[in-house]
Amino acid sequence: MNAHSDESQARQQYADELMRRYLELRRWAVEHWPNTAQPLQAADFIATDRELQLLLGARLHAGKQEDQRPASAQYEDVTPMPWP
Repeated sequence: MNAHSDESQARQQYADELMRRYLELRRWAVEHWPNTAQPLQAADFIATDRELQLLLGARLHAGKQEDQRPASAQYEDVTPMPWP
C-alpha cells in the first residue's frame, strides 16, 4: 500500500469509528432522557447529524482532489446544449 491509500484508509476508519460512537451516544441519550413528558426523538438530532456528516465529508477529506479538472480551470461550463 502506498501512503495515499494508508491515509485514505485511516480517514475511513476514523469516520466509521466516530459515527459508531455518535450513534451509541445518541442511543444512550434517548434511553436515559430524564424528561419522560417530552421524550427525545430522532428528529431532535437532525442538526447534529448534518454537522457530523459535514465534518466527516468535506472537513475530513479537505485537500483531497476528487475531480480530475485541471487546476487552472476557473469555472465549469454548465450551459445546456440547445435543442436540435
